[in-house]
Amino acid sequence: MITRFKKLSIAFLWHMHQPCYKDTVTGKYLLPWVRFHAVKDYFPMAALLQGFDNVRATFNLVPSLLEQINDYALNGATDIFLDLAAKKASSLTLDDKLDILENFFRVNFKHFIEPNERYTELLMKKGPYNTSDKSLKRIVNSFSDQDMLDLQVLFNLVWFHSISIDEDMNLKDLIRKASSYTEEDKEYVLLKQKEIISQVIPLYRKLQDAGHIEISAAPFYHPITPLLCDTSIARISMPDIGLPKRRFSHPEDARWHIGEAIKYHEEQFGSAPRGMWPSEGSVSDEALEIMASNGIKWAATDEDILFKSLSLQGAKRRHASHPDRRIVYEPYKFKKGSNSLSLIFRDKNLSDIISFNYNSWDQKAAAEDLMAHFRRISGNLRRGTDRPLVTIAMDGENAWEFFADNGRTFFEALYEDLDDDDELEAVTISDHLGLGGTRRKTLDTVFPASWINHDFKVWIGEEQDNVSWDYLSAVRKDLVKYTKELEKAGEGKSEHLRKAWREFYIAEGSDWNWWYSGKAHMGSDNPFDKLYRMHLQNVYKYLKKGVPDFLKISIA
Repeated sequence: MITRFKKLSIAFLWHMHQPCYKDTVTGKYLLPWVRFHAVKDYFPMAALLQGFDNVRATFNLVPSLLEQINDYALNGATDIFLDLAAKKASSLTLDDKLDILENFFRVNFKHFIEPNERYTELLMKKGPYNTSDKSLKRIVNSFSDQDMLDLQVLFNLVWFHSISIDEDMNLKDLIRKASSYTEEDKEYVLLKQKEIISQVIPLYRKLQDAGHIEISAAPFYHPITPLLCDTSIARISMPDIGLPKRRFSHPEDARWHIGEAIKYHEEQFGSAPRGMWPSEGSVSDEALEIMASNGIKWAATDEDILFKSLSLQGAKRRHASHPDRRIVYEPYKFKKGSNSLSLIFRDKNLSDIISFNYNSWDQKAAAEDLMAHFRRISGNLRRGTDRPLVTIAMDGENAWEFFADNGRTFFEALYEDLDDDDELEAVTISDHLGLGGTRRKTLDTVFPASWINHDFKVWIGEEQDNVSWDYLSAVRKDLVKYTKELEKAGEGKSEHLRKAWREFYIAEGSDWNWWYSGKAHMGSDNPFDKLYRMHLQNVYKYLKKGVPDFLKISIA
């Protein structure tokens, strides 16, 4: 007999991630996105929940992001853009001014620039030129010191969330001032950024300790762990794919990323994570078994992987599984040997509607529409699902810049509706799993894929992606060779060797390949190509070895 559920559980899983932008040799961050998103997204997304006693959520905080937030908050880290902003406008060189004009308009035009008359005026003055155009070098001389100072302030000011502005009279005054800023104004803006960054991790821990949120983790530097275990696994979802020349098969690297993520998470939040959102929702039997063997109790991925996994299982049992959307709304058990964990599958349609559609809606209407979807699901499930769970899993940072006011009205309307609803409740994933219920269905195998088109095409198969995997193989071979040499010489635990391996693990992250193969502009100025090769070059620098010539040539 089925026990009827009292309320439909809704699990929001907000995934927060940035790759490692730091050149660890120089100590300088080459891109500013950790700093800006901490101010605009990481702090406000948690702060938004504080006013709603009965709304719970799960935040997936990737260790590579936490590491960088701590670097800004505790170690005085700076990035190239911050250095340009902090420099007195009257002291800027011609190259400084060109870099500012090239980079300080890299924000969403509709929501960041257009509402500000002065920012729009400066963009129009700059025109559609970049630093390779002679026209920009002529135009730069028409920018006064005051123009440059206003641009320095505005580029940093527009990233503040209205939650922070509401609580700070000085920020309000600076918004109203709109132009003619002083060096003292700029100094306040940059100091306020650091203040907010320093509050991010303490706020999440406070909410976690109060039972208001759950914090899950991801493999440390966000690698595609199934591909680390074996690149040939990509052929299951893409039989005709062309793979790298060298097969990459190092499950020990996947174990490092997962094991170190758990250790770092425990250092930051006082307890090990119970759950894990694998990088890009990418799963395989081997990757899940490594998570389970490290004590992870649940992992989440996309609904298409569930349908594909059931098809695999059905084929083995000589019967087909007919997709029924109700099967998405229940946890499954994955078991390999003596290790097991629960698998949660996100509602792809609802997650994507929030990510890509609601930004063009009236925000209160969008919240009402989402609640209506939840109620329809609840009505459909009452015929036989025990303790159902609807999971919304999506990027918790990038989507909101396409919403007016970072989607604040949408969140507040949605959370207010859920705060005291008779039919729906927002829960953390672990709290829901702890409720028990009927015996969970078991998946003895999962379809190896990511949450993007249930394959790995974004990260492997295209020419540039495959070259980058071959670079990994070549550098790893050298690193293992040098490690053995140092161990033989009694220097196997040297700090330089540890740093060299750390750089290699950073290079295994998913973000570098994301931007290859037409996913970003071609040419030697692709910043992610530079970062990827820089991390691999640093392996040799730490070991005091010559950098191979192939790492000096742009893959893009």
